[in-house]
Parts: sequence; structure tokens; C-alpha cells
Amino acid sequence: MSPREPSLRLVRAAAFAVACVVVSVGGHAFAGGEPVPGWAMGAGVLGALLMAYAVNRSERGAEVVLASTVAAQVVLHQLFAWSAPAPALPGHGHRLGMFVVHLVTAALTGWWLYRGERAVWLMLRLWAMGSLAAFRWLLTALRGQFPPPRAAVPVGVCDYFTGWEIASAVCRRGPPAVFHAG
Repeated sequence: MSPREPSLRLVRAAAFAVACVVVSVGGHAFAGGEPVPGWAMGAGVLGALLMAYAVNRSERGAEVVLASTVAAQVVLHQLFAWSAPAPALPGHGHRLGMFVVHLVTAALTGWWLYRGERAVWLMLRLWAMGSLAAFRWLLTALRGQFPPPRAAVPVGVCDYFTGWEIASAVCRRGPPAVFHAG
């Protein structure tokens, strides 16, 4: 499965668009107290969907996801402010509150979407590795060409890992020793 797969790109873009719009509508209503019309939410989802579909040709880093989320929040703020049925409250405090809410929303949503995308790609890679191994085993079984069995390790031989990952490995062969109490 490739990141360029159109159906997968559409699912990722839809998740991005819905997350951005739902969180933005909630934050906008919370900070401004104004309901957002349904047509504006639909236009926001469509705009965010198109932008995300254009950007997500491959797995993106945190900076791209965060920048896209901030851009989506700025556009959504303008759209929702323009479409509000009641005029926005005058004053800089209200605008500053909206700006802070959208910025915090963009940061949290961007990080959440970035980590979610990383998790999805990790699961897909792990699934592909397992299914490829099973496919190779099936082909080998169908051909009747099995690899030679591995030789048993002699009792006194133990390979220690000398890398930095496992610097102090303990080698014990066989079942644990039995100790009797008392």
C-alpha cells in the first residue's frame, strides 16, 4: 500500500478536514458564542479536504502537518467570522481570544493528526512485513522448496551481543534451575 494510493489519500484528507472543522467550529462557538451555519461548515470541510488532498502525496513530517493545520485554522476562522449570522463583538479582546483559540486548536490538532498519521503508517508497514513473510512462506510451501533446517547450537556456545543495544546480555541455556526451600 502506497501513500500515493488515491483512496488512502482521500481517507487521510477527510480525517484531516473533519478534525480541523469540528474542532474549529467548537472553538469558534466557545470563543465567540456565535453558531456557525451549516453551509459554512460544509464549505470549510470541502476547502480543508481539497487542501489536505493536494498536500498529502506522501507521509509528511510534523512541520508540514502543523503548517497545514495553522493555514486551515486561519481560513476557517475567516470563513466562520464572515458567515456568522450576528456581527462579531467589537474590540481587540474578542479578536485576540479568537486568535489564541485558533492557534491553540491548530497546534493541538496538528500534533494529534501528525501522531495519528505516524501510527497509521507504522501499522501499515508492520502489516505489510507480516503479510509479505506469510506470502513468501506460502510460495515456498507451494513449490516444495523449503530452506535447510538450521543447525543446533552446541551447549557450551553462546553468542553475546557486543553492540550498544545490549551491552550486558546474560546467556543462559536450558530451563531455570530448580531450588528447593528449606
